[in-house]
Amino acid sequence: MTAVIFTICAQNYIGLANVLRRSVVEHSRGVDFRVYVVDEAPGDLVRDTSILSARQVLSGLIPPHEYDNMAFMYDVTEFCTSIKAACFQHAFGDGYESCIYMDPDIFLVADVEHILTALDGRDILITPHLCVASAQQGPRRDAGILATGVYNLGFIALAAGEVARSFLRWWHERLRSQAFNDHYSALYTDQRWIDFVPSLFPEKSVQVWRHLGCNVAPWNYHERRVTQRGEGFEIVPRSTSATLVDAAVPLIFLHFSGFDFRRILDGTFDQLNLADATVFPDVTPIYNRYGAAIRANAGEMVHYLALPYGYATFADGTAVLPSHRRLFRVWRERHGDAVDPFGVGPDSLYHALKTRKLLGQRDGQALAADKATARTLPNADGLLRHAQRLFNLLYRLLGRSRFILLIRSLNRLSRIEQHYDTFGMDDAAITPVMQEPAR
Repeated sequence: MTAVIFTICAQNYIGLANVLRRSVVEHSRGVDFRVYVVDEAPGDLVRDTSILSARQVLSGLIPPHEYDNMAFMYDVTEFCTSIKAACFQHAFGDGYESCIYMDPDIFLVADVEHILTALDGRDILITPHLCVASAQQGPRRDAGILATGVYNLGFIALAAGEVARSFLRWWHERLRSQAFNDHYSALYTDQRWIDFVPSLFPEKSVQVWRHLGCNVAPWNYHERRVTQRGEGFEIVPRSTSATLVDAAVPLIFLHFSGFDFRRILDGTFDQLNLADATVFPDVTPIYNRYGAAIRANAGEMVHYLALPYGYATFADGTAVLPSHRRLFRVWRERHGDAVDPFGVGPDSLYHALKTRKLLGQRDGQALAADKATARTLPNADGLLRHAQRLFNLLYRLLGRSRFILLIRSLNRLSRIEQHYDTFGMDDAAITPVMQEPAR
């Protein structure tokens, strides 16, 4: 059986992808590995045939003008996930019988044959975020899991065949324009779409792999205990009442999602996405092993982590802000692809934003405002108190019914997309790609 494990990343994560690569080489026999780089592979890697320029190799699946529009419309995480189905299609087109996707922050610690065996006789292999029905909730609460998807798409494996082809056609069509991290639209990158898979595709084709040793990550440490067995590790349920899962299974791979990898180089594991994540003492040995693998290639890691994202600026170096991407999302929905979304000419998105004073300054304040959340907003509690006093005044001025209508509209109005018409973006002279006439 010919098999490949692949990952997708921007050039700054190539060093991290190589840590994954080395773990795959150590724990696999005859399994190929490749990296699809979304913003062009650096020149020093052009001779490495396993480092692929996604824009070049996927051109038959995503035309270059569409690729550039997606690169502008999505942020780096959204963009990497938006091409995942196309990367599967490309790999199957190269003749592989089994294709396994892993995020670049995954670390394999056991034979990949475990995965291939689970995929045998199936077409689609997916892993849930959680596998144990428990009264205890982890650092990502159940509602948070529901918002981001039942299954974690840091891993998915497919077997060549008609089911996989049908699934990839369906998935790719949605990811081309709907891979946003946008809870208002019930979207979370490529991931939430997979909630449909068990109901849309044949039961015998889909394996929901409830293996506790797969996709071990901060959101499920509370349900999985790590025990060391010789040079390897086993996973057992942390709760003695967990009777619906296997008692002890080998640890196959870990998912270091949301960590600051520069800090890991210094020996510190900072979890950025889950502020309340508990690091249980039994997890420490696997942290130590991953940290050693990162530091063993410190020079390479530092080199690549310093590289800028290739789609972070307009052609003149002006930062592309999250608000620019969201406004372009609406423009693209209404008008189709732009000839050059990163261009700075008179008929460009850049010019339209500049004339509307939406480009932002170069001091970083505009980017900070675009990325602000309740956790990062300076003096968030004080601002909330001021807002509550304002709302109290509005309630007394408007009365109950009109006040409730107002606050029900505010969630929608908080999205920058809803202010596309406020800024008169449809009046902008942005050059669209001319569509071929229907035959």
